[in-house]
Amino acid sequence: MHQILNVENLEISFETEEKKIEAVKNISFHLNKGETLAIVGESGAGKSVAAQSILKLLPENSTKIKGRILFSNKDLTKADDEYLRSIRGKKISFIFQEPGASLNPLHTIEKQIGETIQVHRKKTHKNIKKEIIRLLDLVGIENLETRLKSYPHQLSGGQKQRVMIAMAIANNPEILVADEPTTALDVRIQAQVLKLIKKLQKKLSMSVILITHDLEIVKNFADRVCVMRHGKIIETEKTEDIFNSPKNPYTKKHVSIGSDFKIPEVPQTKEN
Repeated sequence: MHQILNVENLEISFETEEKKIEAVKNISFHLNKGETLAIVGESGAGKSVAAQSILKLLPENSTKIKGRILFSNKDLTKADDEYLRSIRGKKISFIFQEPGASLNPLHTIEKQIGETIQVHRKKTHKNIKKEIIRLLDLVGIENLETRLKSYPHQLSGGQKQRVMIAMAIANNPEILVADEPTTALDVRIQAQVLKLIKKLQKKLSMSVILITHDLEIVKNFADRVCVMRHGKIIETEKTEDIFNSPKNPYTKKHVSIGSDFKIPEVPQTKEN
């Protein structure tokens, strides 16, 4: 199977004058073309930090990275800003945890999606609008013409997340990184968002990295699983093997009691 991304011996630390925090400790994993790889673990395990390092989204002045992140035969840890800008949102896209924080409250949905398209694809205003409508329809946003002029505060949490997905897939990326994409959504909306990502993955032939604490999401969504704890990957297996015959005691404990890895538990809020 073709490997589209290969992370080798990755180490990430945050350094200040007072202390050094080792967030990721010598981890290696790969992503195959067309598959969904889940990286699971409790809060502070290092899973989001590892994912954000792929495109150097961590603060440069306090972050030290060792190891290699290979994409298209290029080591992204050594890539310059120009190259990273050329692939961010085009070759590799992110869906972040909090869509409300990621969307600009001062700009309409039309403007924000339009800017994502314009950065990588030169289109006329008329063609951009058609593309925005197509994307919003693809992610299941209703009343499209009305929603184009909506601001983020006028949308529910589920709608904001769908807009974030539309922005993430706007340029047909090869890799989609979904970092806790259903945080703070109720169970029904969670299922809708995940089903949508799976549908788009198949339609666009994307590879997906899913960052989550939720074992139920992993069980029904991922092909393979990396379990992280204290900055290390302690187990990597096919999803069915993780659930049927986990090897690490930590994984075995969580699978056997049917709990997730989230510490502490955050109350869910209802969204439409």
